[in-house]
Amino acid sequence: MFAEARGDYSWLFDLVAADPVVRHRALARHQAILAAASDALDRSNALWAAHYRSRSSQTRLGVALDQARADFRWHQEQTIYGPFHAFRDAADGDDAARARWAPFAVLYLRWEAEYPDEWAAPESWMWSRWGTKEALLRRLDRGILPEGIQPQIAELILAALRRPYRCKDWAYACLVHHLDDPLFFHAVEMLACADDPSVRLRAQFVLHVAAHPEQRITRTSWRRWLNPTG
Repeated sequence: MFAEARGDYSWLFDLVAADPVVRHRALARHQAILAAASDALDRSNALWAAHYRSRSSQTRLGVALDQARADFRWHQEQTIYGPFHAFRDAADGDDAARARWAPFAVLYLRWEAEYPDEWAAPESWMWSRWGTKEALLRRLDRGILPEGIQPQIAELILAALRRPYRCKDWAYACLVHHLDDPLFFHAVEMLACADDPSVRLRAQFVLHVAAHPEQRITRTSWRRWLNPTG
């Protein structure tokens, strides 16, 4: 279980600021902290290997290993991964914790949607960025979707419908059941009549998902819908 996230994370929202100066300042800060976390992880791995190879200096190496691990955890916690872990570890039914940390999941999704090059830069992430995207969408689907983020989720779904497919976009369909906004569904219905066949079919699939809340959405749901005969 990840420890309760601590620190001021408000600056992370500058990663999607419209002002490029503000945004790039936040991006540089985030990447610098991630680099420090990565360095600490490398040091921890090297010390772990030395600790278990050495028959002497076990105490000294053990202390250094503990320090390196603590440095890694501290630095990683100061990045967007800190709120991610708090959101992931929020107990089911803890609506207050979910409402507190869910905006950071939305932030990550907005970051990818609005500034994909900055989001995808190797310096901007430590673990699989696509795996993180899927995990956050799945976690948002599990439990109540806080009202405060529902408009942004609706916009993210619409953006995913309009653009060329990006990895893990299929998981946005899981969140359709959580929305009850006539304006959102009107926008989807308009896209279901779009000239672009890809946009049109994806919008029609979303309307199908909304009409069948009993169906669980998986990676294969889209393909099965396209070809119901298998």
